[in-house]
Amino acid sequence: MTGTSDYSAWLSMRELDEAASLPKGSAFRAFKALAGDLVEGTDYIVLDHRTAEGLAASMTVQGRLYRSSIAPVLLSATTAARVQSMMMTPPGPDVR
Repeated sequence: MTGTSDYSAWLSMRELDEAASLPKGSAFRAFKALAGDLVEGTDYIVLDHRTAEGLAASMTVQGRLYRSSIAPVLLSATTAARVQSMMMTPPGPDVR
């Protein structure tokens, strides 16, 4: 965690999906593909539903989170740019 409760500069999966006009889950799949190279607390944060319930509720009302989010993931601007780049890259050929 970053030690702050101001997450206005951090982006949610919903914000990335909507910015790219892609369906729910697109940003999360791209994030998961990068997850092995990312550091929690620096590149992304996970809002714990037990300790950040009020914050998550507020962000949901603001339209920043999906209503179904239980442990929302927020991305730093740098990580969000990497995720967005992956979202826009067409998948490679299906090799079987």
